[in-house]
Amino acid sequence: MYKRLYTFFIVCFLLSPLCVYANDELYLGGDSIGIEVSYEGVMISGTYSISINGEMYNPIDHGISIGSRIIEVNGHKIETLQDLYKEVAQYQEPVNEIPITLIEKEVEQQKILKTIYHKNDQSFQSGLYIKDKITGIGTVTFYQPKNKSYAALGHEILDSDLHSIACIRSGNIYSSNVTSIIKSQPNVAGEKRADINYQNAIGDIKENTTLGIYGHYYKLEEKPKLPWAKQEEVQLGKATIYTVLKNQEIKEYTIEITKLHKQNEASSKGIEFVINDEELKKQTNGIIQGMSGSPIVQNGKIIGAITHVVTGKPTLGYGIYIEWMLEKANSL
Repeated sequence: MYKRLYTFFIVCFLLSPLCVYANDELYLGGDSIGIEVSYEGVMISGTYSISINGEMYNPIDHGISIGSRIIEVNGHKIETLQDLYKEVAQYQEPVNEIPITLIEKEVEQQKILKTIYHKNDQSFQSGLYIKDKITGIGTVTFYQPKNKSYAALGHEILDSDLHSIACIRSGNIYSSNVTSIIKSQPNVAGEKRADINYQNAIGDIKENTTLGIYGHYYKLEEKPKLPWAKQEEVQLGKATIYTVLKNQEIKEYTIEITKLHKQNEASSKGIEFVINDEELKKQTNGIIQGMSGSPIVQNGKIIGAITHVVTGKPTLGYGIYIEWMLEKANSL
Protein backbone atom coordinates (compact mmCIF):
# COMPACT_ATOMS: atom_id res chain seq x y z
CA MET A 1 0.00 0.00 0.00
CA TYR A 2 1.05 3.57 -0.46
CA LYS A 3 -0.55 6.60 1.12
CA ARG A 4 -1.29 10.20 0.22
CA LEU A 5 -0.17 12.62 2.90
CA TYR A 6 -1.61 16.03 3.56
CA THR A 7 -0.13 18.91 5.54
CA PHE A 8 -1.98 21.25 7.84
CA PHE A 9 -0.72 24.83 8.22
CA ILE A 10 2.62 25.17 6.47
CA VAL A 11 3.64 21.57 7.00
CA CYS A 12 3.23 18.49 4.80
CA PHE A 13 -0.67 18.00 4.79
CA LEU A 14 -1.84 12.62 3.88
CA LEU A 15 -18.72 -12.99 15.36
CA SER A 16 -19.75 -15.69 15.23
CA PRO A 17 -19.04 -17.65 12.02
CA LEU A 18 -21.81 -17.82 9.46
CA CYS A 19 -22.76 -20.93 7.55
CA VAL A 20 -21.19 -21.12 4.12
CA TYR A 21 -21.71 -23.87 1.60
CA ALA A 22 -19.01 -25.35 -0.55
CA ASN A 23 -21.32 -25.71 -3.55
CA ASP A 24 -21.76 -21.94 -3.75
CA GLU A 25 -20.01 -20.42 -6.75
CA LEU A 26 -18.09 -17.16 -6.74
CA TYR A 27 -17.03 -14.82 -9.49
CA LEU A 28 -13.25 -14.98 -9.78
CA GLY A 29 -11.39 -11.75 -9.00
CA GLY A 30 -7.83 -10.85 -9.91
CA ASP A 31 -8.74 -7.26 -10.79
CA SER A 32 -6.37 -4.49 -9.77
CA ILE A 33 -8.29 -1.89 -7.77
CA GLY A 34 -7.64 1.54 -6.37
CA ILE A 35 -8.52 1.93 -2.70
CA GLU A 36 -9.45 5.10 -0.85
CA VAL A 37 -10.59 5.12 2.78
CA SER A 38 -11.51 8.05 5.02
CA TYR A 39 -11.17 8.35 8.77
CA GLU A 40 -13.91 9.26 11.20
CA GLY A 41 -12.81 12.87 11.50
CA VAL A 42 -9.21 13.70 10.59
CA MET A 43 -6.26 11.85 12.04
CA ILE A 44 -3.25 13.39 13.80
CA SER A 45 -0.28 11.59 12.26
CA GLY A 46 2.46 13.63 13.97
CA THR A 47 3.35 16.85 15.75
CA TYR A 48 6.06 19.53 15.61
CA SER A 49 7.08 22.46 17.79
CA ILE A 50 6.13 26.09 17.11
CA SER A 51 7.17 29.29 18.91
CA ILE A 52 4.40 31.06 20.84
CA ASN A 53 5.37 34.29 22.59
CA GLY A 54 8.99 33.21 22.70
CA GLU A 55 8.30 29.74 24.09
CA MET A 56 8.24 26.43 22.23
CA TYR A 57 4.85 24.74 22.06
CA ASN A 58 4.20 21.18 20.92
CA PRO A 59 0.63 19.83 21.08
CA ILE A 60 1.84 16.42 22.25
CA ASP A 61 2.97 18.03 25.51
CA HIS A 62 -0.53 19.40 26.07
CA GLY A 63 -2.66 16.28 25.88
CA ILE A 64 -3.06 16.01 22.11
CA SER A 65 -1.81 12.57 21.05
CA ILE A 66 -0.63 11.13 17.76
CA GLY A 67 -3.32 8.77 16.49
CA SER A 68 -6.17 10.84 17.90
CA ARG A 69 -8.91 11.93 15.50
CA ILE A 70 -10.35 15.44 15.50
CA ILE A 71 -14.12 15.18 15.04
CA GLU A 72 -15.25 18.70 16.02
CA VAL A 73 -13.83 22.22 16.12
CA ASN A 74 -15.75 24.63 18.33
CA GLY A 75 -18.81 22.37 18.09
CA HIS A 76 -18.73 22.03 14.29
CA LYS A 77 -18.39 18.54 12.81
CA ILE A 78 -15.12 17.73 11.01
CA GLU A 79 -14.90 15.05 8.32
CA THR A 80 -12.21 16.33 5.95
CA LEU A 81 -9.13 18.54 5.89
CA GLN A 82 -11.23 21.17 4.14
CA ASP A 83 -13.70 21.16 7.05
CA LEU A 84 -10.84 21.58 9.50
CA TYR A 85 -9.21 24.43 7.59
CA LYS A 86 -12.53 26.26 7.18
CA GLU A 87 -13.16 26.24 10.93
CA VAL A 88 -9.64 27.05 12.09
CA ALA A 89 -9.20 29.78 9.45
CA GLN A 90 -11.76 31.86 11.32
CA TYR A 91 -9.31 32.33 14.21
CA GLN A 92 -7.01 35.17 13.14
CA GLU A 93 -5.46 36.51 16.32
CA PRO A 94 -1.66 36.25 16.52
CA VAL A 95 -2.20 33.41 19.03
CA ASN A 96 -5.47 31.45 19.19
CA GLU A 97 -6.89 28.88 21.59
CA ILE A 98 -9.44 26.72 19.82
CA PRO A 99 -11.77 24.16 21.49
CA ILE A 100 -11.63 20.80 19.71
CA THR A 101 -13.16 17.38 20.28
CA LEU A 102 -10.91 14.37 19.86
CA ILE A 103 -11.41 10.64 19.84
CA GLU A 104 -8.45 8.94 21.50
CA LYS A 105 -8.55 5.17 21.97
CA GLU A 106 -12.30 5.33 21.25
CA VAL A 107 -12.85 7.82 24.09
CA GLU A 108 -14.18 11.30 23.27
CA GLN A 109 -12.18 14.13 24.84
CA GLN A 110 -12.30 17.93 24.90
CA LYS A 111 -8.99 19.72 24.30
CA ILE A 112 -7.61 23.15 23.42
CA LEU A 113 -5.53 23.56 20.26
CA LYS A 114 -3.24 26.57 20.02
CA THR A 115 -2.53 28.11 16.62
CA ILE A 116 -0.46 31.00 15.31
CA TYR A 117 -1.85 33.25 12.59
CA HIS A 118 0.60 34.97 10.23
CA LYS A 119 -1.20 38.03 8.92
CA ASN A 120 1.32 38.85 6.17
CA ASP A 121 0.72 35.66 4.20
CA GLN A 122 -2.58 34.67 5.85
CA SER A 123 -1.20 31.32 6.98
CA PHE A 124 -1.42 29.26 10.14
CA GLN A 125 0.71 26.98 12.23
CA SER A 126 -0.76 24.43 14.59
CA GLY A 127 2.00 22.00 15.47
CA LEU A 128 0.00 19.16 13.88
CA TYR A 129 0.46 16.89 10.91
CA ILE A 130 -3.00 15.85 9.73
CA LYS A 131 -4.43 13.43 7.17
CA ASP A 132 -7.97 12.41 6.29
CA LYS A 133 -7.44 9.59 3.78
CA ILE A 134 -5.35 6.57 2.89
CA THR A 135 -5.05 5.49 -0.72
CA GLY A 136 -3.41 2.54 -2.43
CA ILE A 137 -3.89 -0.37 -4.75
CA GLY A 138 -4.71 -4.03 -4.22
CA THR A 139 -6.47 -6.98 -5.80
CA VAL A 140 -10.03 -8.31 -5.58
CA THR A 141 -10.20 -11.98 -4.56
CA PHE A 142 -13.81 -12.76 -5.45
CA TYR A 143 -17.28 -11.33 -5.97
CA GLN A 144 -20.17 -13.00 -4.12
CA PRO A 145 -23.33 -12.82 -6.26
CA LYS A 146 -25.70 -13.84 -3.45
CA ASN A 147 -25.43 -10.47 -1.69
CA LYS A 148 -23.37 -8.51 -4.26
CA SER A 149 -20.39 -8.40 -1.92
CA TYR A 150 -16.69 -8.66 -2.68
CA ALA A 151 -13.50 -9.52 -0.78
CA ALA A 152 -10.05 -8.05 -1.40
CA LEU A 153 -6.48 -7.88 0.00
CA GLY A 154 -6.74 -10.77 2.48
CA HIS A 155 -5.19 -8.55 5.16
CA GLU A 156 -5.92 -5.20 6.74
CA ILE A 157 -5.25 -1.69 5.47
CA LEU A 158 -2.55 -0.49 7.83
CA ASP A 159 -1.97 3.07 8.89
CA SER A 160 1.74 3.33 8.17
CA ASP A 161 2.21 6.28 10.54
CA LEU A 162 0.71 4.39 13.48
CA HIS A 163 1.75 0.86 12.42
CA SER A 164 -1.74 -0.37 13.25
CA ILE A 165 -4.99 -1.18 11.47
CA ALA A 166 -6.60 1.96 10.04
CA CYS A 167 -9.78 3.05 11.82
CA ILE A 168 -11.96 4.08 8.90
CA ARG A 169 -15.34 5.73 8.53
CA SER A 170 -15.98 4.94 4.88
CA GLY A 171 -14.26 4.12 1.64
CA ASN A 172 -14.54 3.06 -1.98
CA ILE A 173 -12.79 0.86 -4.48
CA TYR A 174 -12.10 2.13 -7.99
CA SER A 175 -10.99 0.76 -11.32
CA SER A 176 -7.25 1.07 -11.83
CA ASN A 177 -4.76 0.67 -14.63
CA VAL A 178 -1.35 -0.84 -13.81
CA THR A 179 1.28 1.32 -15.51
CA SER A 180 4.58 -0.15 -14.29
CA ILE A 181 6.22 -2.63 -11.93
CA ILE A 182 9.02 -2.12 -9.42
CA LYS A 183 10.60 -5.54 -8.90
CA SER A 184 11.06 -7.05 -5.46
CA GLN A 185 14.56 -7.49 -4.08
CA PRO A 186 15.65 -9.37 -0.95
CA ASN A 187 14.35 -7.33 2.03
CA VAL A 188 12.95 -4.66 -0.29
CA ALA A 189 9.33 -5.13 -1.38
CA GLY A 190 8.48 -4.34 -4.97
CA GLU A 191 5.19 -2.75 -6.00
CA LYS A 192 2.67 -2.17 -8.72
CA ARG A 193 2.29 1.40 -9.95
CA ALA A 194 -1.18 2.26 -11.20
CA ASP A 195 -3.44 5.07 -12.30
CA ILE A 196 -6.65 5.12 -10.27
CA ASN A 197 -9.90 6.30 -11.83
CA TYR A 198 -11.43 8.19 -8.90
CA GLN A 199 -14.39 9.10 -11.12
CA ASN A 200 -15.43 5.46 -11.34
CA ALA A 201 -16.21 3.89 -7.95
CA ILE A 202 -16.97 0.21 -8.50
CA GLY A 203 -17.85 -0.59 -4.89
CA ASP A 204 -17.89 0.65 -1.32
CA ILE A 205 -15.77 -0.44 1.65
CA LYS A 206 -17.78 -1.51 4.68
CA GLU A 207 -15.13 -3.31 6.73
CA ASN A 208 -11.36 -3.15 7.14
CA THR A 209 -10.28 -6.31 8.96
CA THR A 210 -7.19 -8.43 9.53
CA LEU A 211 -8.67 -10.77 6.91
CA GLY A 212 -9.11 -8.17 4.19
CA ILE A 213 -11.47 -5.43 3.09
CA TYR A 214 -15.12 -6.08 2.31
CA GLY A 215 -18.01 -4.22 0.77
CA HIS A 216 -20.62 -4.28 -1.96
CA TYR A 217 -19.90 -3.94 -5.66
CA TYR A 218 -22.11 -1.74 -7.83
CA LYS A 219 -21.95 -3.62 -11.13
CA LEU A 220 -20.00 -6.51 -12.53
CA GLU A 221 -18.84 -7.33 -16.02
CA GLU A 222 -18.81 -10.93 -17.19
CA LYS A 223 -16.37 -13.05 -15.18
CA PRO A 224 -15.51 -16.73 -14.68
CA LYS A 225 -17.64 -18.39 -12.00
CA LEU A 226 -15.96 -21.06 -9.86
CA PRO A 227 -16.79 -23.14 -6.80
CA TRP A 228 -14.66 -22.69 -3.70
CA ALA A 229 -12.84 -25.26 -1.59
CA LYS A 230 -12.80 -25.85 2.15
CA GLN A 231 -9.34 -25.91 3.71
CA GLU A 232 -9.35 -29.72 4.01
CA GLU A 233 -9.64 -29.91 0.21
CA VAL A 234 -6.51 -27.84 -0.36
CA GLN A 235 -3.47 -29.93 -1.31
CA LEU A 236 0.27 -29.50 -1.53
CA GLY A 237 1.51 -29.00 -5.06
CA LYS A 238 0.58 -26.98 -8.09
CA ALA A 239 -1.90 -24.11 -8.00
CA THR A 240 -2.59 -20.95 -9.98
CA ILE A 241 -2.85 -17.28 -9.03
CA TYR A 242 -4.66 -14.55 -10.95
CA THR A 243 -3.40 -10.97 -10.95
CA VAL A 244 -2.77 -7.89 -13.12
CA LEU A 245 0.74 -6.76 -14.07
CA LYS A 246 -0.12 -4.52 -17.02
CA ASN A 247 -3.09 -2.27 -17.72
CA GLN A 248 -6.21 -4.19 -16.64
CA GLU A 249 -5.26 -7.60 -18.04
CA ILE A 250 -5.81 -10.44 -15.57
CA LYS A 251 -3.35 -13.27 -16.20
CA GLU A 252 -2.74 -16.59 -14.51
CA TYR A 253 0.60 -17.74 -13.09
CA THR A 254 1.70 -20.98 -11.47
CA ILE A 255 2.78 -21.46 -7.86
CA GLU A 256 3.71 -24.47 -5.74
CA ILE A 257 1.98 -24.89 -2.38
CA THR A 258 4.65 -26.12 0.04
CA LYS A 259 2.95 -26.15 3.45
CA LEU A 260 -0.60 -26.05 4.84
CA HIS A 261 -1.56 -24.97 8.36
CA LYS A 262 -4.75 -26.49 9.71
CA GLN A 263 -6.74 -23.67 11.30
CA ASN A 264 -9.71 -23.67 13.65
CA GLU A 265 -9.69 -19.89 13.82
CA ALA A 266 -9.37 -17.38 11.01
CA SER A 267 -5.85 -16.24 10.14
CA SER A 268 -4.27 -14.69 7.07
CA LYS A 269 -1.35 -17.17 6.96
CA GLY A 270 -2.78 -20.63 6.33
CA ILE A 271 -1.06 -21.45 3.04
CA GLU A 272 2.66 -21.29 2.27
CA PHE A 273 3.78 -21.28 -1.36
CA VAL A 274 6.61 -20.52 -3.73
CA ILE A 275 6.28 -18.72 -7.06
CA ASN A 276 7.77 -20.91 -9.78
CA ASP A 277 6.28 -19.23 -12.84
CA GLU A 278 9.22 -17.99 -14.92
CA GLU A 279 7.26 -15.19 -16.61
CA LEU A 280 6.06 -13.84 -13.26
CA LYS A 281 9.54 -14.03 -11.73
CA LYS A 282 10.99 -12.24 -14.75
CA GLN A 283 8.53 -9.35 -14.38
CA THR A 284 8.38 -9.01 -10.58
CA ASN A 285 11.11 -11.15 -8.96
CA GLY A 286 8.33 -12.58 -6.80
CA ILE A 287 5.47 -11.16 -4.80
CA ILE A 288 5.03 -7.38 -4.87
CA GLN A 289 2.82 -4.85 -3.12
CA GLY A 290 -0.53 -4.53 -4.83
CA MET A 291 -0.68 -8.30 -5.39
CA SER A 292 -2.38 -8.91 -2.04
CA GLY A 293 -5.79 -10.45 -2.60
CA SER A 294 -4.84 -12.22 -5.82
CA PRO A 295 -6.99 -15.38 -5.85
CA ILE A 296 -5.41 -18.83 -5.66
CA VAL A 297 -7.12 -21.61 -7.66
CA GLN A 298 -6.47 -25.34 -7.42
CA ASN A 299 -8.32 -28.17 -9.14
CA GLY A 300 -10.86 -25.74 -10.58
CA LYS A 301 -11.79 -24.23 -7.19
CA ILE A 302 -10.91 -20.97 -5.46
CA ILE A 303 -8.91 -21.99 -2.39
CA GLY A 304 -7.49 -18.72 -1.07
CA ALA A 305 -5.69 -15.47 -1.73
CA ILE A 306 -2.17 -14.07 -1.50
CA THR A 307 -1.63 -12.08 1.70
CA HIS A 308 2.07 -11.75 2.57
CA VAL A 309 5.56 -12.01 1.12
CA VAL A 310 8.65 -13.37 2.85
CA THR A 311 10.69 -10.18 2.43
CA GLY A 312 14.06 -11.91 2.62
CA LYS A 313 13.06 -14.17 -0.28
CA PRO A 314 10.23 -12.59 -2.29
CA THR A 315 9.42 -15.74 -4.28
CA LEU A 316 8.01 -17.17 -1.01
CA GLY A 317 4.63 -16.11 0.30
CA TYR A 318 1.58 -16.79 2.42
CA GLY A 319 -2.09 -17.07 1.61
CA ILE A 320 -5.39 -17.10 3.46
CA TYR A 321 -7.97 -19.88 3.13
CA ILE A 322 -10.95 -18.69 1.13
CA GLU A 323 -13.52 -19.87 3.69
CA TRP A 324 -12.40 -17.20 6.16
CA MET A 325 -12.86 -14.45 3.59
CA LEU A 326 -16.21 -15.85 2.48
CA GLU A 327 -17.56 -15.76 6.03
CA LYS A 328 -16.75 -12.05 6.21
CA ALA A 329 -18.27 -11.32 2.80
CA ASN A 330 -21.47 -13.21 3.66
CA SER A 331 -21.89 -11.21 6.88
CA LEU A 332 -22.36 -7.88 5.06
